[in-house]
Amino acid sequence: MSDFFLNIILFIYHNLTFQNLGVTIVFIAVLSRVILYPFTKHQYEYGKKMRKIQPEVDALKKKHKDNKQALASAQMELFKKHNVNPAAGCLPSILPLIILFGLLGAMNKILNMDISKDFLIWNLAKPDAYKVNFLPIQIPGLLVFLAAATQFILSKMMIPIAPPVHKEDKPKEVKEKTSFASEFASAQSSMIWMFPLMFLFFGTVWPSGLALYWATSSALAIVQQYRIDGWGSLFPKKNHS
Repeated sequence: MSDFFLNIILFIYHNLTFQNLGVTIVFIAVLSRVILYPFTKHQYEYGKKMRKIQPEVDALKKKHKDNKQALASAQMELFKKHNVNPAAGCLPSILPLIILFGLLGAMNKILNMDISKDFLIWNLAKPDAYKVNFLPIQIPGLLVFLAAATQFILSKMMIPIAPPVHKEDKPKEVKEKTSFASEFASAQSSMIWMFPLMFLFFGTVWPSGLALYWATSSALAIVQQYRIDGWGSLFPKKNHS
């Protein structure tokens, strides 16, 4: 799989980006996000539907906790009522991961090839990190910080805000909405910090070309996520309608 993506990257490098590896990586990051945007949007809309009906799913699980057949039947009726297809969420979530790992594998190979890896102030084959004499570890450079910061912003945006409570909602419905939103946000909170911290740590040993790719990809993903659902939990009061 990585060889397939390697050939694509080399074609772009030799024919479209003036044999500049940094420009090639930025081009690939933008291209991959554009191609994956329909899948990302579909996956988010699917997740949004599932979160909306999750309180009803939980209620069915309590109601039919001793009858798996009745639970399965009731869930299918619920999915049909809300026009949700559980199988539809699989491919859009798997395909981006396949492409991501294929691209990362290909870039690891190209960064070890005998081509110029200089881009602005960086050697893309070397880590973007700096050694400080009085510290036992290296300090992450600009690209690593950008990769971590954009990933944090994106992760924060992808956490949905609590669904609106309407006047006609019953107290039980209000409780279910707020409870599920709170539980979901709590479950996602660790993920918000995990990836940025991982980049800050491993970015000091990974080639800076990977940091350039991730920072560019995440920056474009922020724009796409805003188009899909506004600022999410980053700025809850500033979301567009």
